[in-house]
Amino acid sequence: MNHRNLGRTGLKVSNICLGTMQWGWTADEAASRTVMDAFVEAGGNFIDTADIYSFWAENNPGGVSEEIIGRWMKERGNRDQIVLATKVRGRMWGGPNGEGLS
Repeated sequence: MNHRNLGRTGLKVSNICLGTMQWGWTADEAASRTVMDAFVEAGGNFIDTADIYSFWAENNPGGVSEEIIGRWMKERGNRDQIVLATKVRGRMWGGPNGEGLS
């Protein structure tokens, strides 16, 4: 897999960023780990997530994809090899501090 600079940061990221919106929702943890293992084996190092992912799913608190990725990186010992992108804007709960940078 090819890699390129991420803007002006100096970070080298794979041309493909692995999206994880389905982790912990329609893709269980075992399937998610299999996909991440294959992605890294193919040379990928750029993974996208968000605490809001799967928040809208019934009985899902949100943040599950981040938890799955965290456990996977801890088990694999590869945190220093992964560039992890996340977001901060979506509403996670009601009230004035449930969204944004507050």
